[in-house]
Amino acid sequence: RELLVGLTRDPVFGPILSFGSGGTSVEIMKDSALALPPLNRHLAIDLIERTKVSKMLFKFRNMPPANREALLDVLLRVSSMACELPWIQEMDINPLIVDENGATAVDARIRVDYPKLTSGPYEHLAIHPYPANRCEHAQLPNGINITIRPIRPEDIDLKKAFVRELSEEAIRHLRLTPEMLVRLTQIDYHTELALIAVAQIDNIEVELGLARYVASPDKRSCEFLLVVSNRWQGQGLGHRLMRQLMDIARDRGYERMEGEVLRGNTKMLKLLESLNFQILDMENEDDIKLAQIQLHGKSSRSFERRSV
Repeated sequence: RELLVGLTRDPVFGPILSFGSGGTSVEIMKDSALALPPLNRHLAIDLIERTKVSKMLFKFRNMPPANREALLDVLLRVSSMACELPWIQEMDINPLIVDENGATAVDARIRVDYPKLTSGPYEHLAIHPYPANRCEHAQLPNGINITIRPIRPEDIDLKKAFVRELSEEAIRHLRLTPEMLVRLTQIDYHTELALIAVAQIDNIEVELGLARYVASPDKRSCEFLLVVSNRWQGQGLGHRLMRQLMDIARDRGYERMEGEVLRGNTKMLKLLESLNFQILDMENEDDIKLAQIQLHGKSSRSFERRSV
């Protein structure tokens, strides 16, 4: 199968990956799909399946099926190049021959230029890559080993199972619908972050809790959300998730973190007070409290705890 893998630079969206039919008839076939890096396995499969040539990757007539794993590896590696090498302006691999044995680049072209000066390593991307360096391992008081890591798009099934375990009271206190929690898997790592705590229970990965922040319009503060499954409460998990979330927000330059909590959610309010959050009344909102903490400037530990 003759395929094409390309990389172009858009003045607004930055690097854009393309995949489709390759060879000398590429302009005639006009069979291609586009995606913004970074790609993960799930997004790479979606990119392939949005083209007509994807049907040729299966077995037909006397041709064995193409090595899809080799093709996925090429797409993921080109995606990594787009993320880590901002000086790449254009790249074409055409044709990329994929058969049952693997993938071979027969011809390739690349154009480079000096990148624009930016304040961060991934400012040339429309979507920041997965922050793998934010993964941590810990052990709960009950002896269960857990991993706290940023959420991924492919965690959608994990999130659905997590939502099903939440009590009606928990959902009411959070003022969220299950559908809103499911959407937490699709995030922009530049302006928001969602951490999930997972553990292997009976050889199955299970989500235990979630902590998330979203940048406010002023880009100086962020709003948090914390959810812990009922069966895993009382193990210090919420405290650990919030501590890690606050550290990341602080490292990314946010000055303040805040969130709204129902007055009746006493467990959450007590947890936030233990983290030195201020618990404040909200104007014209008798049933809602505002929890906030200063992340920069005056130390968050120096605030007097007070309820008003």
